[in-house]
Formats: sequence, structure tokens, C-alpha cells
Amino acid sequence: MEKLIFKKVTLQEEALMEQIFRLRLHVYGRECGFINEEDYPNGLETDEYDPHALHFAAINSQGEVIGSLRMIIPDTLKLPVEKHCSHSTLNKRLKPDYAFAEISRLVVSKKLIKARNHALDTGHLLQTGFNNLCKANSLEILERAKPLAFGLCREVFKESVQRGITHWYALMEKSLWYLLRIHGFTFECVGGEIDVYGPVKPYVGKVTDFEKAIKNFQLKHSWTALKTQNHPSLSSETSFHFSEHLVGV
Repeated sequence: MEKLIFKKVTLQEEALMEQIFRLRLHVYGRECGFINEEDYPNGLETDEYDPHALHFAAINSQGEVIGSLRMIIPDTLKLPVEKHCSHSTLNKRLKPDYAFAEISRLVVSKKLIKARNHALDTGHLLQTGFNNLCKANSLEILERAKPLAFGLCREVFKESVQRGITHWYALMEKSLWYLLRIHGFTFECVGGEIDVYGPVKPYVGKVTDFEKAIKNFQLKHSWTALKTQNHPSLSSETSFHFSEHLVGV
């Protein structure tokens, strides 16, 4: 069995943050070809939103970051979805008691995405901001990586509840929206198609609507959560055990 730690990573944890940024560059550059690795001489994929974001990582038993996701908290900068989607209906749907954040940069390392006896050649899961999948076998990769991706989403969900965040924004293509919908993650389209690392649309989802979907996914994949003793229900660090055949579903 593979033991993974799902953890919120602070900017002060420089070694882990560097692993996250290196993984992102590898995925977006080498794996997907959406950015030129030569434009990042330090080997790190970062942007102006990272200091304003909360970062989450999946860490294997060797201490390696094999998956990551971020949640951008509104600050002095506009959220990416607001920046890219001025034509959308976002503002028409805002209410005084809504608190928004944007989830993006969900990537998974190929070290997890394995068949029982062999590794696949590609290792990305999702593009920037839940953007379009790349490579011909991307749907197979997505199936193999779903348990890890949903583990990361679970950590973002817990953090959102603690912080009083009521809604998530995301940029994604229709096929991914449909896949999330199948698993109970319902996002509403709030704008037309734009080109951000491929054709995507802006979506919004209500955080509380995702609690049941996360619990159902865990039960379906027979995850065993090992929570810390001090905060058993809202731990910032949770281990999951799952066998290779479940990863390969």
C-alpha cells in the first residue's frame, strides 16, 4: 500500500514549496508543452498569485511532493477568473454574504500514476486552473489519479470551511466539468469560452455542496483516513492508504 500525506504547505516551508513549483514546471512544460521550460531558468513555475494563495501537497513516504493544488484568496489582486473573464456574469451573482476563492494549479506526478506492473509515460492530471487535459491518454491518467486529486480537494474543502469561504471559482474545459459532475462536484458555468492554456470556461461552485461528494468518493474508493489526534475532523495533515489497483481504477 502507498501511504500519502495530504498537507497544507506554508510559504515558510521553502523546501516543500520548491518541490511544488518544480512539479508544476515539469507538468506544464515537459509533460504538456504549454510553457517553455527555458523561460524559467530557476526551474520553478510561479506567478504573482502564489504569495496570495494557500498551497496543498500530497507527499509520499519518501517525502516527495507528487501532487499539489492551490486556493487563491482574494487580496489586492483580482482573482484570475475575474482577470480573464470580464465578460462573465460573476458580478451579477455576488451577494454580500458570499466569500469567494479560486482553486487552480492542480497537478499530479507520474510517480503515482502506475498500472500494477508498469508506469505510464505521462504524469499530468489537470492544467492551470482545472484547464483542459493534454495527451491522447489523458482520460486514463485522470482515472488513475482521481483518488489523489480528490484527496487534495478534500484538504481545500476543510480549509474553506474553516475560513468561511462559501464559493469556489475555477477555469476548466467542459469534459472536466462533466467528470466532476458525475462525482457530485456541481459547478455552474458563469461565462463564455476563453483561451487560457486551451479553451476553458469560468465556473462557480458552492463549497457546502461538495461535502457529500467528497465523503461518497472516499467510501467508494475504500480510503482509510488516519487523522491526527488533536483535530480528528479538521486535521491539516491526513494520511490515506490505498492499494495500487484502486489507483489504477
